[in-house]
Amino acid sequence: MSIASVCYNDLYMKEDQRLYEERIVADPRILAGKPVVKGTRIAVDLVLEELAQNPNIDELLAAHPDLTRNDVQACIAYARAIVTGEEVSPKPPKGARSDATL
Repeated sequence: MSIASVCYNDLYMKEDQRLYEERIVADPRILAGKPVVKGTRIAVDLVLEELAQNPNIDELLAAHPDLTRNDVQACIAYARAIVTGEEVSPKPPKGARSDATL
């Protein structure tokens, strides 16, 4: 692996993190504090569940007109950060396990 590759990956991950930090929020008044896409009541886990059932992003966006591709990417980046053990903001709700067996 070259130094350019490492720098690119580091930059990409930082951009990924910024993406979800700007688009994923948690408010105790919205869905009991679950992480949601900013400005919506669409939970990150709903987006991930629907993608797991049908990975066609165009269909997901058609079903949820308030979502954008960047919102979906932010949900995926947020989930990746949790699964890799990174500190995330907003924090996942209590009881959510990042070490669950897949």
